[in-house]
Amino acid sequence: MQQMQDELSAAGQDVAFVAINSTGDEIHQSKLVAQCSFPLFQDVAEVGAWQLHGGGKDDIYVYRADGTLSAYLPFSGPLSTSLATPEGYQNLLDAIAAAGQ
Repeated sequence: MQQMQDELSAAGQDVAFVAINSTGDEIHQSKLVAQCSFPLFQDVAEVGAWQLHGGGKDDIYVYRADGTLSAYLPFSGPLSTSLATPEGYQNLLDAIAAAGQ
């Protein structure tokens, strides 16, 4: 995600990334923070951010500038969202482009 944000920023696109670490994965939070310049939030049982959104681990939500949901890309959905693959990377880029239109 950091690479994508850097590329979009270099292309003059103003895109904000935010990640929510799952409850119980607090041990991995410091590794993520060290690698990213965008906000990384830690979900806790009292908040249940993932449950509020109805999503799961590695699901991606793309919002328009006005705060409305443009795309929901579940990790186990029909489109690849693995940013480690060219296809998944492009799928997210396409979803972000569609949100900006």
